[in-house]
Amino acid sequence: MPAKNLKRFGLFAAGLGAAAGAAVFINHTHSLASAQPASVPVIEFAAGDLAQPQTRDLRLAISITGTLAPRNWTTVKSKVAGELKTILVREGESVKPGQVLARIDTQDAQARLDEKVADLEGGRAQLALAQKNRSNSLALLEQKFISQNAFDSVQSSYQVSEARLKALEAQLAVAKKALADTVVIAPQAGIISQRHAQAGEKLPIDGKILTLVDLAEMEVEATVPAGDIPSIRVGQEVSFHVEGFGERDFIGRIDRINPATQTGSRSILVYAMLPNREGALKGGMFARGSVTLSRVVQAMVVPISAVQETAGKAQVFAIVDGRLELRPVKLGLRSEDEGLVQIVDGLDAQTRIVRARLGILRPGVQVKVVAERN
Repeated sequence: MPAKNLKRFGLFAAGLGAAAGAAVFINHTHSLASAQPASVPVIEFAAGDLAQPQTRDLRLAISITGTLAPRNWTTVKSKVAGELKTILVREGESVKPGQVLARIDTQDAQARLDEKVADLEGGRAQLALAQKNRSNSLALLEQKFISQNAFDSVQSSYQVSEARLKALEAQLAVAKKALADTVVIAPQAGIISQRHAQAGEKLPIDGKILTLVDLAEMEVEATVPAGDIPSIRVGQEVSFHVEGFGERDFIGRIDRINPATQTGSRSILVYAMLPNREGALKGGMFARGSVTLSRVVQAMVVPISAVQETAGKAQVFAIVDGRLELRPVKLGLRSEDEGLVQIVDGLDAQTRIVRARLGILRPGVQVKVVAERN
């Protein structure tokens, strides 16, 4: 209630008290004058002091904050050692899966491949000779011109040559792959976020070349007090406001919940996934959001400040036929962030209630609503 309204109420109460004192004095002196009837108390409210139930969607939420990061990203590394001949992409460029990103000098890889090809040819020749000796020895064994031990020795040489040929074939496959790995390709679609090497550098095996990020899905890592964790579940909706985007809502969902508290705190990390197919969001942006714990569609709501709760009972001051009435109500979902509470029973949409909890209000007092003065 505005200060001017309280002032009116106070002046009236003072006047009422003075009238009562006068009546006592008259009765004490047995005056023959008739006592004037006391005026009926009236409380004046401005329109802004009152509220009517509204119908709207209401949700209970827990606030979380965190920094955006790409959910999928990778560091592209060299699979072979060698000189980095060229990088074909720069920071900020989009790439497709399988696209050539860089090339490494092929001289060493080609030389090793040529060596393995020659070794394989020699292995094939040795196997052919061992196979021929085995056939001849088998014929001699059948005619009993050689002993079984002599044949077993020839057979063993054949098996060794056969196994060595398989090993050389495997080495050749490795050499071919090493030569193919001198061409660095994108393992996934994304955007180049950083170059770690420049053309002309000598790269070791697993040397960093590029960082590739996929902005199609973003992730927010946030800490939540352990006491709120029982209310959070994987799949719950999260609404985010991101720095730089004003009041635009970005809707995501809880993706994972860490199974242990953070060292030195009683908080637990939760991870929210945020779709970003347009690529508007970038890594490192600050996001402030709220996790929807429950939602009621088309709920009747009133300001929390209008509700008086005593001994587990909720009541509001309603205006009925121009008088204050203390009416019990049944509450539902409460949203502290929005300052609203659901009324399940006890009010209808047309009933006006007092917005603020004022201790001086009494049921049955006559009410007058006045227009605000400028």
